[in-house]
Amino acid sequence: MQIKLRALIAGLSWLAACIPLAAPADVSAGDARVGARTYPPAVGALIERRCMVCHGCYDAPCQLKLDDWIGLERGANKKQVYDGTRLLPANLTRLYEDALSTAQWRDKDFFPVLEAEEPGAGLLPAMLRLKEEHPLPADGPLPDSFDFRLHRDQMCPRPDEFERYAAERPLQGMPFGFPGLDTDELSMLRGWLSAGAPGAPAAPLGADEQRAVADWEAFLNARDSKSRLMSRYVYEHLFIGNLYFDTLADRVGWYRLVRSRTAPGQPIDLIATRRPYDDPGTDQRVD
Repeated sequence: MQIKLRALIAGLSWLAACIPLAAPADVSAGDARVGARTYPPAVGALIERRCMVCHGCYDAPCQLKLDDWIGLERGANKKQVYDGTRLLPANLTRLYEDALSTAQWRDKDFFPVLEAEEPGAGLLPAMLRLKEEHPLPADGPLPDSFDFRLHRDQMCPRPDEFERYAAERPLQGMPFGFPGLDTDELSMLRGWLSAGAPGAPAAPLGADEQRAVADWEAFLNARDSKSRLMSRYVYEHLFIGNLYFDTLADRVGWYRLVRSRTAPGQPIDLIATRRPYDDPGTDQRVD
């Protein structure tokens, strides 16, 4: 088992009480994030400004995480991430850890919010249109039908359930409980959705940043017993954090510490366990 720095692709900078999970490329120090995709800059800025306040955390409503483009591709799920009444372990749905393809997410009951066969259609455009057709009241408090409690019941209609949702909750288009997008924002976003919501290539890592990744991976995977104990302690405390190199003037990357079955310099073969201290199920060392 090796500890690696895994590059995060999302370019969004929003941070709140939780740390949003971004979409990591399956790379290590020498891979420069080839083939990775993210939001186009204008779209990313709009989503960060108008959507991320709710859809940026692991427990985002309907598990629709929009802090990176691949979360939009994954879609939504009716199950809440945190359920204090459950008696059995939850079905893990960590983005880029517990499924690695859209088909695998569909097997975990995630449903699309964009219509693949008809660009510009689907749940997300319909929710935006619902808000446009039924804007919030211009003054006065919101109706009692708006529930902003932390443990509120979530309404997560599948595509074939949207018509009923719209009839019963006409004021609950997106953004939920906030004013709708303005004309220019809607025009820009709809143009992107109508083009199939394409991702933009992620910026490659510079040579200094790649060297920094390689140096840290070598440090974290030293063979002596003291270093191995230290690395385990570091990983178990920082595994959920988003990290960056504050000493590099031209840095572009954010990283997470991950456990891999492969050695530094090779593509990551992620070890995804429920808890960071669970047995990785590999030999002690990988050369």
